[in-house]
Amino acid sequence: MSPYLQAIKYLNELFDLPAKGGEQDWDIEMADSGRLNEFIKAFENPVISLPVKQALLSLILASYDEFLDSDPDKDDLYWNQIKNIINNEPHNYQDLLDYWALKDELIDKNIFNITPRVRSYLA
Repeated sequence: MSPYLQAIKYLNELFDLPAKGGEQDWDIEMADSGRLNEFIKAFENPVISLPVKQALLSLILASYDEFLDSDPDKDDLYWNQIKNIINNEPHNYQDLLDYWALKDELIDKNIFNITPRVRSYLA
């Protein structure tokens, strides 16, 4: 089992997520805007591995994107916390940020609510 799949298994157990094991887009399918604080808080654990950090940030970004469906986060409370996580090791999250920024898509295309914020962060 790859380290990333092991990380997903670990997070499924840690957060008691309803994963069945065959999720194509695990982060999006397991996203839960109501648990965003809990997911962000988990980053405070200093001993989590890089694959767990990457999977956890993926879950956080998907949950934040879901959160933005109902709340514009005008004061950037959550976004600032997420940026602090990313700022600690930005090179480890580049692929994930490129995905949410739709880096390979048209510049004015925003499929995700989070896309403008991620693009701004990367700029």
